[in-house]
Amino acid sequence: MHNDRGRTSDPPGPERGDPDRAARENPRSARTANLFGALALEAARAQEAATRVVVGQAGAAAAALVVVAASPGRTLEQLREPLGLTQPGATRLVERLVQAGWIERGGPGGRRGLRLRLTATGQQVFEELLAARRAALTELLTPLSGQQQAQLAELFETLLAACTHDRADLERLCRLCERRTCKRCPVGHALDQILDAAREEEMHHANPRQARP
Repeated sequence: MHNDRGRTSDPPGPERGDPDRAARENPRSARTANLFGALALEAARAQEAATRVVVGQAGAAAAALVVVAASPGRTLEQLREPLGLTQPGATRLVERLVQAGWIERGGPGGRRGLRLRLTATGQQVFEELLAARRAALTELLTPLSGQQQAQLAELFETLLAACTHDRADLERLCRLCERRTCKRCPVGHALDQILDAAREEEMHHANPRQARP
C-alpha cells in the first residue's frame, strides 16, 4: 500500500484497522483487563489518599520514606531512581523531608553524595503511613472471603513475578511495600532466580566443557 507521498506504508493490522478485534476474539480476557485497570486505579487512589493524610503532601514523599527506611544510607541518586524522579525533583523532595524533620543527611558527601536516614520522627511517620496504607487496601478486600483473598494473593504473586526482570523492577514495584508483612516476596524471589540463571550462564561460558548438573 502506498501513501500520497509514494512511500509504502504498513497494511492496517488488527490494532490499527480494527481496534475492537482483540476484544471480540477474546471477550473474557478483554473484560478481565478492563476490570483490573479499574481496580488498579481505585487501589492507587486509596493508597495515595491514605498516605497523603499522614505525610501532608501528595507525590513521592510517602514512597521516599519507605525506600529510605528499607535501605538506610541511600544517597539522593539511589533514592530518585525507584521513585522515577529527576535529580532536581529528588533534591527538592529530600529538602522538604529534611525541613519536616523526617530525614537526616550525613556522611562525607562529595561525589558519592550524602547518606539519607530517617530521624526518630521520620520513623514514626513511616509507621503511621504504612498503617494507613494497610487499612485502606484491606478495606478494598473486605468483600472477599478469607479463601478468596488467599487465591487472590497467589494470583498477585504470579503477576508481580512476571513484572520482574532486574533490580530496578524490584525497587520500583516495592517502593511503597510494608516489607515485614511480605516474608515471601514474589518480586525478590523472581529476581533471585534471574540472577542465579545469569550466574549459571556466566559460569557455563567461562567453562564451556563443564557439564551442567
